[in-house]
Amino acid sequence: MAQHIEIIEPDARGRIRKIGFVHFMSISTFAASMGYCGMCFGWRMAHQLWGTPACIGEFFGACALVLYVLIFIRYFHKLRVDIEAVRAEWNNPVKINFFGTFNVATVLLAAVLAPYHHGVASVFWYAGLSIIMVFSWILLKHWLYDRQRIDTVTPAWLLAVLGPITIPIAGNVLQNPGYQDISVFCVAIGLVTGIPIIALIFAHCIFGEALSDAAQPSLMILMAPFGMGYITYSRTFGPDNFTALLINAGIFMFFPVVAKVLHVMRHSPFRMGWWASSFPTMAFANGVIYYSMDHPALWTQVLAGFLLAFGTMLILYLSFKTAWAAAHKTLWKLY
Repeated sequence: MAQHIEIIEPDARGRIRKIGFVHFMSISTFAASMGYCGMCFGWRMAHQLWGTPACIGEFFGACALVLYVLIFIRYFHKLRVDIEAVRAEWNNPVKINFFGTFNVATVLLAAVLAPYHHGVASVFWYAGLSIIMVFSWILLKHWLYDRQRIDTVTPAWLLAVLGPITIPIAGNVLQNPGYQDISVFCVAIGLVTGIPIIALIFAHCIFGEALSDAAQPSLMILMAPFGMGYITYSRTFGPDNFTALLINAGIFMFFPVVAKVLHVMRHSPFRMGWWASSFPTMAFANGVIYYSMDHPALWTQVLAGFLLAFGTMLILYLSFKTAWAAAHKTLWKLY
């Protein structure tokens, strides 16, 4: 760990050596579980639409659950042995937003588990619902009470929006008491907060300092509200012209955003922060898959298939790079 320890206070070096890898582990690691949840949903829909093997989606769902449990255990260990590092993440104006990855992963797993056990899935859903709403209120209070700077506005801000609009994904499947009212409430949050935050992110991209190469792939988070927004709104109120506008706006934005992200990935060393691009890519792909169901046409089917394949290849690439680093015990260098 010499590379990192050289820039750490001498008195802390021994403690960090004792703590090990978890000192560097970020809460954003839960984005890996989110990405696999997105692949599970996409391939489940592919099974219904195109007859692909059902085991593909279920395998990715199992991977999502295993990753969630492993990451949870490791980060909980960090919370016990290195509370100051966790507190530093929470107090960082940029990193605090990534605590939303844990919240979203929790509620997404409810949808993964719903076909297997309604009770267990409901526990995940109610837990995710509670922590998502509390986290969103905390962030809103932080934005309103503390003066913000344009350079702290990153795509991760959208996690405060992404959290509530994922709640109806599992809610509409589980149909627990009050799910319809909860879905309407969550859609309202997404509409009211999502539009101004996207505008702020664009302002930062245009007028503020450029994001670091490690953070550039997080621009894909811009795509998540369009895909998740379409699924949530259309499954709550039914598809209409507004949902068509959402998905078409996302289609317009997708190719410039993904071109920028892929350019960074080709010319920069791999970082764990790249996992932030995984779920948003699949979320938009899944939105287009639902759109192809509601508006059947050759071009919607082709685009849905292309985006599903692209998102799957992206996540498998990130998985390979992560597994390679873990096998060579260099994963701690990638945070």
